[in-house]
Amino acid sequence: MDRRAETVLCLYVLVLGLLRGCQGAAPQFGGLPTSVTVGEQETADRLIYTLTVTDADNDPFNCDISTSTPAAAPFRVLKDPVTNKFGVYTNSPTFDFTANPTYQLTVQCDDNTGNTPTAVLSVDILDGDKITFTNIPATGAITTARDLKFETNSAIDLYVTVSDGSIAVTEKLRVQLTDLNNVPTFTNLPATISQNEDTASGTVLYTLTSFDADAGATLSYTMTVNPPAYSGLFTFATNTLQLSLTAGQTFDYETRSSFTVSFTVTDTMATTGPIDLTVNINNINEACYFDKTYYYVTLAEATAGSVTYNPNFLVRDYDGAAAYTLSFAAGNNSNRFSIDANSGIISFAVDYNIDNGAMPSSVILTVVCTDTTSKTGTSKVEVTITDVNDNAPSFTQSTYSITVDQYDAPGSLMGTISPTDADSGVNGEFSCSGSSTASSATTYYSIGADCGVYLLSSPSGNLDYGTISRFTITAVDKGSPSLTGTTYVDIIYKEATTTTTTTTAAPSTYNFWDDSGAVAAFSIAMVLGTILLAALLYYLLRCCFTGMCCGPEPCDFMECCRSYERPRDYGSLDKHEPPSRRPSPA
Repeated sequence: MDRRAETVLCLYVLVLGLLRGCQGAAPQFGGLPTSVTVGEQETADRLIYTLTVTDADNDPFNCDISTSTPAAAPFRVLKDPVTNKFGVYTNSPTFDFTANPTYQLTVQCDDNTGNTPTAVLSVDILDGDKITFTNIPATGAITTARDLKFETNSAIDLYVTVSDGSIAVTEKLRVQLTDLNNVPTFTNLPATISQNEDTASGTVLYTLTSFDADAGATLSYTMTVNPPAYSGLFTFATNTLQLSLTAGQTFDYETRSSFTVSFTVTDTMATTGPIDLTVNINNINEACYFDKTYYYVTLAEATAGSVTYNPNFLVRDYDGAAAYTLSFAAGNNSNRFSIDANSGIISFAVDYNIDNGAMPSSVILTVVCTDTTSKTGTSKVEVTITDVNDNAPSFTQSTYSITVDQYDAPGSLMGTISPTDADSGVNGEFSCSGSSTASSATTYYSIGADCGVYLLSSPSGNLDYGTISRFTITAVDKGSPSLTGTTYVDIIYKEATTTTTTTTAAPSTYNFWDDSGAVAAFSIAMVLGTILLAALLYYLLRCCFTGMCCGPEPCDFMECCRSYERPRDYGSLDKHEPPSRRPSPA
């Protein structure tokens, strides 16, 4: 082998060693392989061996029986919730010494890093028909090795062999126990239940019942969950024996569809369990949901369908990929918006205009996803509509007229030509300017930014009365891009006989005869005038023919008229007497 090949081989060995070092340490068994014994008549689920397992990396691990000989041996590995140690337990055993006197259990521990070491535990079954002891002292005294209050069998047969080295004699000694402790039991375990994955948190899943024939016995309970990672999913109340789905927790069929919950009951002298409750989860169709509770959209006011926005809705479904459609819930101006059922693109369903508060500039819509089974999920969409400069300033008339006379002082505001702008905010603000083709016009008049017509200097003596100066007024708004509106104003220089000048921005359209109140007042005035005129005429006629209308003497208007036709001689009458009282001729 040349030096290049040796170098490559050394590098390969070095890299392989580094890679293996990165894998981490595997769990280590202590005390295995070894063997334990179990009596043939054992029927309870008991701990027969406690595993000693360590992990140098402190990785969490889980242990189980991977294989056994014979197969399906009545043993299992469970974790003690108090000591957090794994142990090998009998599992509803029915041992037969003749058929299977020995079991080989291969125990495997997995730390989820690819390390799965194994170790072997041998279980020897003791023949229940004959158990012998060879460690009795020479005195022949048989003593108990443990407290008999923990025993559950009332009769124990001991086979005692006495030997002098050459002859051996065997006799059976039966020990009869009285006042035995009764083993507590569960009356409704093992069992299997099913729960829907949408079961509400806090729901009671199962209620255990236990029994102890010893009156007044105090029982205590433990619960373990397999897989251990889901222990927080279940809550067991030892006072009510109710197993519940923990508050704030939910089942998820797609993640885990079955759990094994094991229980033990003890009266401090005897223990039953672990005994299993299998909890199977039913798959239920679940509603779709959005990845966000709030989305934000900004649109400029526009005509229906002319602008679009994609909020990029991300819709998920716990059942995996599922078809769904999108829509808006009714209410809060949702009828003014449209949404594509598949893409979620939003647009206006109407010509949207926020100018002068015609429509709201901000709305909050509810977007709904609906799956193929009509289950729904919702989220909120806040839509902000911005103003667009889409209205130019406008004037109510195409031409205005303003008069100026020789008495108006320079600098005076002669009138204001005010346009309007339907836009809102800055887009609705504007300024004016004016221009004229006549140079003389700009000498005497100007148009201000406020759209006012101002007198710069008096045209008196410089312009003939009746001179008309025409200006083009342009209003430009402050939007972007800006929009403009134009009109004309004719400034008329007139001679005034007073110092008061009347300025009008527009001819009056008032008509007296169109005013019903004015017509009624005029009619009443005409009637009253006629009555007064008739009374005045009557008064004048009386004065003309009688000399008086009213006085201390009665007035006879008709008599006055007849006497007026006769010759009158007033020479002999008293000047104070009326003609009707003159003396008769002799």
